Amino acid sequence: MKVVIAHRTAQARVVDLPDPHLAGNCVMVRVSHAAMRLPEELFQVADAASLTPKGQDGFTIGSCASGTIVDVGPAVKTLKGGLRVAVTGSPYVFHSTLLMVPESLAVELPKKVNHEEGSFAGQGAIAMNIVRTARVQLGEVVLINGADLVGLMAAQIVRAAGAIPILVDESEYRLNKGRAVGVSHTFVPGDDQIIRAIDSLTNGQGVDSALLTRKDGGEAFQDACDFLREGGCLVLGATISEPLPLIELRAKKISLRTASGGGAAPSDPTSDWDEETIPRSLARWTQRENMLCFSNLLGDRRIQISPLVTDRIPIERAPMAYEKAMRSRDAVLGVVLTM
Repeated sequence: MKVVIAHRTAQARVVDLPDPHLAGNCVMVRVSHAAMRLPEELFQVADAASLTPKGQDGFTIGSCASGTIVDVGPAVKTLKGGLRVAVTGSPYVFHSTLLMVPESLAVELPKKVNHEEGSFAGQGAIAMNIVRTARVQLGEVVLINGADLVGLMAAQIVRAAGAIPILVDESEYRLNKGRAVGVSHTFVPGDDQIIRAIDSLTNGQGVDSALLTRKDGGEAFQDACDFLREGGCLVLGATISEPLPLIELRAKKISLRTASGGGAAPSDPTSDWDEETIPRSLARWTQRENMLCFSNLLGDRRIQISPLVTDRIPIERAPMAYEKAMRSRDAVLGVVLTM
């Protein structure tokens, strides 16, 4: 099978590895499409020299894909051969033509969702988890800082939930992508129109929630605090590199929450972890449920992915995809590797 690795020379390379052997509660998936997760994968390639285990030439990268099940393990309960599925979750899912994935990390795709769209379900689950963490309610106004792929997905999820998204990003190109999928309120940081829009939409009260979806040096965090209403909610869906201004949070009684990953998930997906027996009080929305919910929104066309895909590249030419993404980060958004 062909696999993309981050080579210790700080390059992405395509190598041939032996096919995996099917295990108990896993499914074997013939991959059709794999979605790159940017900019995280670029950081992995750039830092490959320090991240590569001793004695190895590199390590696999990627975490989201779609394909068709060709075989299932004896302990698999809900999936069967021939189904089209979306899969996610490192280290089981990476850019490869063949994957062995635990059942808990795979969901069947709705009929109206194609493989390209389905390959983004894992990233969609991350966006879904960020929005759920904010506990967005009907009619609220939500600020999303970061028009990366997760941010653009989150804005569409907010809209699908009956709330009003406001998208902020320094890249006019990415904001145009937001407008292409129906996000009406889009601004660059520092634009005076942001304040006017927030005042108009909230009667001068401030936004109900702010979601940070991109790594930030502190500026987006400060802006979120300024735009939030008293008692609002701030969700960290990305890393903040500067110390947080907690005094302002206390002064405005802002709730600070963090969202990590695509939802509740087992520490070991190959264990006897059964979503149906976990108390809802402990894990209302699992990673798998968020993937399925996102896929259903895709099927209902309440979320669009295709307008956000900027590059479709065969896996054999994967190194070119990483080189282009490194050169033109603003112009590269959704990247799909085809098999």
